[in-house]
Amino acid sequence: MNESTETSNQPPAQYSFFVYIIESPSAPDLYHGRSEGSVVADALRLDSIPCVTRTAINPEAFVAALRIGLPEVMKQFPGRYPILHLSAHGGAEGIQLSSSNVIPWNTLRELLVPINESLQGALLLCMSACEGYAACRMAMEPGDAPHPYFGMIGNYGQPTWSDTAVSYLSFYHLLSKGWPIPNAVESMKAASGDSKWVVQTADEIKRDYLEFLKSKADPTEVRRELETVAHGQDLSPGAKALEHSSGG
Repeated sequence: MNESTETSNQPPAQYSFFVYIIESPSAPDLYHGRSEGSVVADALRLDSIPCVTRTAINPEAFVAALRIGLPEVMKQFPGRYPILHLSAHGGAEGIQLSSSNVIPWNTLRELLVPINESLQGALLLCMSACEGYAACRMAMEPGDAPHPYFGMIGNYGQPTWSDTAVSYLSFYHLLSKGWPIPNAVESMKAASGDSKWVVQTADEIKRDYLEFLKSKADPTEVRRELETVAHGQDLSPGAKALEHSSGG
């Protein structure tokens, strides 16, 4: 009895993971000391979940964090799959770095495809940004184009810093206990009081995209429908949306 009980409480092998956080707070975030990475990392340590945080303030640092930093960290945790957690301000076009440079989705896709291929298609991408679900655009490639991730979690609304932090703390905690990813995402909604969290696999996104293409003439409209980006909403002061300067 005792042995079977102990075994059932252990997460299955496929949940052996570590979290690799790349965050790029805006200048106001830096000034006010807002950092999601440190909050999430501290909580993960309580669950004995390995976690490494990198701050990337410009495109060069962001690329280095992916191409150099992630492989280095993977060597520290052999046998564990990386979960890539991107924390930044975001929008339908991409994510914005501390330097105000925007990394478009097509550029991010080019960076993630080799990583996902090296993991044999097992990369899980967690977007912590406003309209982070727009990262689904990276999987909308016709033909036999490789996927940039296995699955993606994002929010199609305008979550605040507290929303994203609380949501992912719940997600990682339950994932470490062996909960299936969809169930853990449902817990994100309950924990944050935000129902706009979504999880989809790249295969699902691509399938839906191709189905819409069959019935729609304008691919741009197809993408907008699939992204379900909530435009025209009033932003909370703490929302992680793209910041546009007066000069455009």
